[in-house]
Amino acid sequence: MGQTITEAVLKRWMVDLGPRLLTLSAGICRDRHQAEEIVQEAFVKLWQCPPDAGEIAFPSWMRRVVTNLSINALQRTRRPRALPEFAADRALRTGDAEERLADHKERLDRVRRAMDRLEPAKRAILMLRASEDLSYDEIAEHLGVPIGTVMSRLNRARMALMNEMDRSETDTEDGSLVFPIREYRHA
Repeated sequence: MGQTITEAVLKRWMVDLGPRLLTLSAGICRDRHQAEEIVQEAFVKLWQCPPDAGEIAFPSWMRRVVTNLSINALQRTRRPRALPEFAADRALRTGDAEERLADHKERLDRVRRAMDRLEPAKRAILMLRASEDLSYDEIAEHLGVPIGTVMSRLNRARMALMNEMDRSETDTEDGSLVFPIREYRHA
């Protein structure tokens, strides 16, 4: 069954895929430390038993392994956790006025809280589309389902996220809108 890969090949793939896989896992399980362990476990699986299709299959195989491990870990703990702060992200630091940055952080927090309330499978498919920027075809291949299933699952996940965002829109005491979700529904 399987071929072997050299340490140099494994190291190259760790450098190439590691950061994206970490982002994917952290987006699903909401715990950076746990995501690091999951990605490490996935690379151990790659080292021990790489896919028969060879290196061409490594990216999709690793995304699938990390997605499944992340969902399984989340289902075991049953406690959503917060993502690490994005304050280290250069895009948020460069040139933004403090007020815009604070507003941006508040909106991200609202999205994170809404994502936390989603089922793991819905959160996973949204992360594959948004974080990994996979096409519908790529997601279908990754999950091993028809493209129509991907489209319906994504639609249900987006609707669930919008419902969670709508639910948090009226979090203020006077009932005023605190997150303009309707501005973002076209996305």
